[in-house]
Amino acid sequence: MTIRFAEEANYWDTTVHPARSQGEITEMLDEFGAESVMVAQGKSGGRFAWLVRFQWNGANYRFAFTPLECRTPSKLTAFGGKRREHIEQARYQMGRIAVHFVKAILTAAEAQPHALFGFMELPAAATRSGGIPPVAAELDVSALISAAPLLPEIVN
Repeated sequence: MTIRFAEEANYWDTTVHPARSQGEITEMLDEFGAESVMVAQGKSGGRFAWLVRFQWNGANYRFAFTPLECRTPSKLTAFGGKRREHIEQARYQMGRIAVHFVKAILTAAEAQPHALFGFMELPAAATRSGGIPPVAAELDVSALISAAPLLPEIVN
């Protein structure tokens, strides 16, 4: 697999601040009818990430986003007249990628609600670690089959 660095990917030149992108995502989810929308950000394992969680039609869902890897993380470049290191610009880029991703998924889910299935949290499949339950896409087939009887009505 060839790595596509942030500098080579879509939305690299964006000047839209990540906080604005988070606001757009929250607004889209509200318009979609999602409840209990939560957006969190932080670092895990040295990597920056966003976690977007929400409830919809009786089930919990989660999206996670991380910036793309930079070829030259400490290089300074001007974006819309403001100089930022590439590692910081990758966060701006991640915000735009996240906005377009969420918009596409929610658009698909309006016509076919099961488009969200891979992002559904499955507490019955959670390990004893006490962390966030896995989403359907994170499970192997045998774990998904064993969790099937406990899935919310949306998929049954």
